[in-house]
Amino acid sequence: MSELAERLAPESALAADDFSDLRQAAQRALMQHGFPDLKTEAWKYTPIRLLEKREFQTGAASSAEAPELPFDACLLHFDNGILNADTAELPAGVKLEAATRDDFEGIEYGGREDAFAWLNLARFGQAWKIRIEGELDKPLVLATTTADDFAAAVHPRLFIELADNARATLVEWQAGGGEGMVNAVNEIRVGQGAALNHVMRRSGGDIVRVSRTRVDVVRDAEYRSFVLDTGARLGRQDLNVYLKEAGAHGEIDGTVVLDSKQHVDYHTSIDHCTGHTNSREAFRLLADGTGVGVFNGRIHIHEDSDDSHSDLNTASLLLGEMARINAKPELEIYSEDVTASHGATIGQLDDDALFYLRSRGLPTEKANTLLKYGFAAEPLEGQAEAPVRDWLLAELQGQL
Repeated sequence: MSELAERLAPESALAADDFSDLRQAAQRALMQHGFPDLKTEAWKYTPIRLLEKREFQTGAASSAEAPELPFDACLLHFDNGILNADTAELPAGVKLEAATRDDFEGIEYGGREDAFAWLNLARFGQAWKIRIEGELDKPLVLATTTADDFAAAVHPRLFIELADNARATLVEWQAGGGEGMVNAVNEIRVGQGAALNHVMRRSGGDIVRVSRTRVDVVRDAEYRSFVLDTGARLGRQDLNVYLKEAGAHGEIDGTVVLDSKQHVDYHTSIDHCTGHTNSREAFRLLADGTGVGVFNGRIHIHEDSDDSHSDLNTASLLLGEMARINAKPELEIYSEDVTASHGATIGQLDDDALFYLRSRGLPTEKANTLLKYGFAAEPLEGQAEAPVRDWLLAELQGQL
């Protein structure tokens, strides 16, 4: 994969700016380790060799209009992955500014498994910082759209901070066409007593999208994530939640729906870094045609993290003979006074349930859709923001 590293991150393309030393260090790490391959455990199911078949241009905005939202919200539009801050709609309590060197302090990546994070650090355009104070009265939407002719490799980078006792719903909405790549890194901090409702809506035909999100949750703060992903040619999401102080609470609920020529890979982790913390995770995957879904969910309860409680559950449906799903729940526990559970199931639609619906007069296709919807909708129904929940369920129903 060293040839791929040289093609995606040529030395001559390094920007000369206030972050030059960070970029150069990231460049050296990327060239040293290279990109992951089939022997890299965390990436063994992710076919990144697809990138070797594509030529990526320099990123540029397309001047497309911002998407229309189906609910009342404030919008930041990343056109072809690039934000025009002059068009940003910022409500009271939200501040947008360019990130500084201080925001990059303490960033640590590993080896080959973190290659795309190194690539982002070497190649990001403008890094932005969003600070949220108080309680937002409507969602803040970060909409990334790509044009049908999108062929660039772009590397958005965001730092998002909720002040102490703040309340917000944040929606990441990614959609569009083209054969380019969006390689994003987000760093989120949920302040003391704050609560973040984080929604991720992903879709996009032949695009390659790689996203890495780190969330730090401190004392008495809450983080809840809801994911609806309806596929891409290649999609990879790493979501790492760190419960760093007592009273921290983290939840992840997700639904992934795939069809032919789609591959989506979700790697999640929740780290109980101290005691008196709680977490829960539920993920559903449905794969049809030749679609491939991957879910690796990890709960890590560190040493001296007594009175921590966690639950992890994943369930999957194979809807076609050629579809594949790889599911791997993990518990890693180093404290004794904890409760932790995990479970995983993979199966097909229940023939008895299908027969029951057909016996009540429903056509086979309608009965299949109802069963798939009932299975896939459950993780999304806990979304507390009613307009956002209705939108997610309508998007799911349309996809099925």
